[in-house]
Amino acid sequence: MSEASGGGYCVEVSSPCGEDTAVTAIDAQELLDRLPSLEAAVLGSAARSRSVRTGLEAPARQVGGALCEAVFQSAIKALYLSSRQKAQERGRRLRMILRIRSPELAALPWELLYDAKLGGYLCLLHPIIRYVEMLEPVSPLRVEPPLRILGMVALPGSLGTLDAEAERESLSTALKPLMDEGMVRLDWVHGQTKQHLFDALLQGCHILHFIGHGKFDDQRCQGMIVFADEQGREDPLHAEALGSLVSIADPAPRLVVLNSCETGTSHARDLFSSTAAMLEYTVPAVVAMQFAVTDKAAVLFSRAFYQALTANRPVDEAVRTGRIALRADKDDSLECFTPVLYQRSGDARLFDLTSPRRPTPPQTVVHEINELEKEARLTKHAEPPFPQPPPLTHRTPPPPPRRPQPGITPLAEIDAGHGVVSLAVHPQGRLLATGSRRLMRVWDVVTGRPRWEHRPGEENTMVNAIAFSPDGGRLATGSTDNLVRIWELATGYGVTKLVHRHFVNAVDFDGSGRYLATGSADATACVWDLSTGSRVLTLRHARAVKAVRFSPDGRLLLTASEDKNAYVWDTETGRQQARIAHHDSVLGVDFSPDGRKIATCSQDRIAQITETETWNPLFQMEHDAGVRAVAFSPDGDTIATGSEDGAVCVWRADMGRSLLALKYHRSVNAVVFYPDGRFLASAGEDKAVRSVLLPRYWKARQDRCR
Repeated sequence: MSEASGGGYCVEVSSPCGEDTAVTAIDAQELLDRLPSLEAAVLGSAARSRSVRTGLEAPARQVGGALCEAVFQSAIKALYLSSRQKAQERGRRLRMILRIRSPELAALPWELLYDAKLGGYLCLLHPIIRYVEMLEPVSPLRVEPPLRILGMVALPGSLGTLDAEAERESLSTALKPLMDEGMVRLDWVHGQTKQHLFDALLQGCHILHFIGHGKFDDQRCQGMIVFADEQGREDPLHAEALGSLVSIADPAPRLVVLNSCETGTSHARDLFSSTAAMLEYTVPAVVAMQFAVTDKAAVLFSRAFYQALTANRPVDEAVRTGRIALRADKDDSLECFTPVLYQRSGDARLFDLTSPRRPTPPQTVVHEINELEKEARLTKHAEPPFPQPPPLTHRTPPPPPRRPQPGITPLAEIDAGHGVVSLAVHPQGRLLATGSRRLMRVWDVVTGRPRWEHRPGEENTMVNAIAFSPDGGRLATGSTDNLVRIWELATGYGVTKLVHRHFVNAVDFDGSGRYLATGSADATACVWDLSTGSRVLTLRHARAVKAVRFSPDGRLLLTASEDKNAYVWDTETGRQQARIAHHDSVLGVDFSPDGRKIATCSQDRIAQITETETWNPLFQMEHDAGVRAVAFSPDGDTIATGSEDGAVCVWRADMGRSLLALKYHRSVNAVVFYPDGRFLASAGEDKAVRSVLLPRYWKARQDRCR
């Protein structure tokens, strides 16, 4: 497909039953604009409990139907049907190879091609391959088993929601039957840096399987893979340089699997802008993900895909087998459209194993994985049952917010034992709560000992968000099992569960304690009435919501999104009042106590203060790396920020002058002032919660010590 001289796009078809040419009009920009809602639908479809299947699948069918209608015009559709029938008569499966020369068309999700009369989604009927025109054809490599897979997990602390150990376990679980049979050998890169990968590649491999994160460089119009540096910070490598790095391996990999979000996404201005397509200069075939992928889907796809490869199936058929395994596990899930195959010319069989294994049906793969999950659940700590309290509407209203206890001096450092993702201080100041992977705890800040702890959800559940109610009697948490939980501190039991369609990243009580705001990776922020358990407001975003904060009077809600914006919403009408733009994902937000200012912080290394009368920016504070947390002090005179380079800073709220700068070893994920404003708590990837006395109180402490 390429641009036609008279406008539109020229579609040239070559098939076993003949050739044809047609000109079609595709509104590529209109389809590209739908991609954020499409990605949200794909992630949402992975949830186990959904009420409306067609609502989530509608974006996929609309985009797939539009693409199919544009390409499969009458004569071309006839050629397609004739070719499919001829392939079936010969006992073969039709292969659809896409040669897309227009950059804006290359950026579209062609794996979604859909026509009910042709059998539904075409990628489930036969392989769809994105062909990259190279001068070097490929023939199968003869391999004596085992097939050597080099695995690497690169998850810098600042990217945090995934866990390296859990990811290794997931891929090892997927490949265990093949390893037991001697068909596959899985070796791991011992580290997360580019140098670690360099050292491992010198030993050679047949397949490189990368697990982590991808990004896109708008200036260079090229994809990147994010490694870690020696300090655990992000260290991105552009796709072109990654191809050069991979080329040092001997034997060189025939296949690269990029199990990371955004690595399969093309840029509309450059045909070879995606990481996957660029790697085709070095590697014959690349499988990448064009949308974010859930852990369960990654395991299912990997097992089915590698089982098909070791059965001497072509790589395109192995991808189709993986898609069917995902569809068989949950037939209304859209995650089967996430994998994208890029391949050079030549044989689709990358390997010729001298003693291939018998193929495993996709349904058998699904059964094996589900059985493993069932066994794992039985061995985990059971979550205490949620008791059925009296209806909230009949309970007495919550008491007024508690005053902070005067004179509390928290322990300077508490060893949390795990990387801390979320942090909250109790309204009285005597307790603080931390959220980590597998664990949430409430600590006594004076003794440094845990008062209460709980393991929510499944084994690898991450507690991304945590907040005390204004009266201090309840604790809200949001986690990667898509759930919001409300806990009664007095009993330690949960009393309410609220459900999102994807990871919950943020929670915040309003001043009355009746309403709770939540933010999720499903690209929504919601407001819930806790007296009824009902959702009263849903605010849709283009990308994941990373933070939420009520204004002091509860009339406004401030949200942060990965779409590079913070938004201010009217909580009565749901209307957007303002938008604060950054140059990268916005990760944290806060209102000043008087509601006259808001603070936003971003991966673009900037924290910004904006006044709320005209929504004009007042000043900015800059870090050397992405700013992950921001907070106003209780009196509104100072602002604290925490950065992924380990810096914690305190600034004057009137002009942004620096008052205090501290440096720790790993990313700082949260900063919170104590209620009396004397101390600041911070926590992050180095597993410690630190409380420091603010400079304006230093003299008072010295006077007391004399």
